[in-house]
Amino acid sequence: MDVSNYKDSEFLEKYKKAPLLHPFVVFPALHKALGDVKNKKVLDLGCGSGDFSHSLVERGANVIGVDVSEKWIDICKKEYANVKNLGFFVADGSNLKQLADDTFDFVVMNMVLLNVPTLDKVKKIFQEVSRVLKKSGQLIFTDLHPLALMIEKTLCESQTYLPGFSYFKDGSKFKSKVKLTDGSEIEFGDIHWTLETYTRCLSDSKMCIIRIIEPQPINEAPSFLKDYKIPEHIILVCNKH
Repeated sequence: MDVSNYKDSEFLEKYKKAPLLHPFVVFPALHKALGDVKNKKVLDLGCGSGDFSHSLVERGANVIGVDVSEKWIDICKKEYANVKNLGFFVADGSNLKQLADDTFDFVVMNMVLLNVPTLDKVKKIFQEVSRVLKKSGQLIFTDLHPLALMIEKTLCESQTYLPGFSYFKDGSKFKSKVKLTDGSEIEFGDIHWTLETYTRCLSDSKMCIIRIIEPQPINEAPSFLKDYKIPEHIILVCNKH
């Protein structure tokens, strides 16, 4: 199994509908964690459709969105062509050579590391994030919550574990079906990295976790999310030191 194919136009068209938990759980929690971003420089690494990048600009930030998928970046450039303080370009997070050292106040990565195929590349992503962050800057990134990962079916997604899967085994592969905002589902091919590995990569990159957030639905969420009892996402807020 390979990771999800972000070169597939049909897959991207479906994903553009957005996972249900993005607008009602993940994005509000990310905004709260970021706080006041007015006049701040933000890198949205693995920006995908650009929706979150645009929401940051609406709050006054200056945002660069990068993604390894040329198709995603083409979509972003067309959709947000006339938006000021928002730019997009194609880049691999493990090699951000287009960006200068000590540039950004914040780097955001939303569900990015599940698509990274090797541990070496995971390490390089953290190193590059640290390089482009200002010394006082923060990395805020999300992942599938370990509890949700190890439960085959939660409220908004279900997991299929591939042969050899173990929580303790970095690089373990699994498939995840996720509910979208229109009620349909999309299937991702994902790769699991342990929290222990993340902490080691952060430490090696001169960053550390200062807060862990287990986001819950906002009041405006659909009524069936009142049954949301298992955290499906985890947010890690990290400082560069």
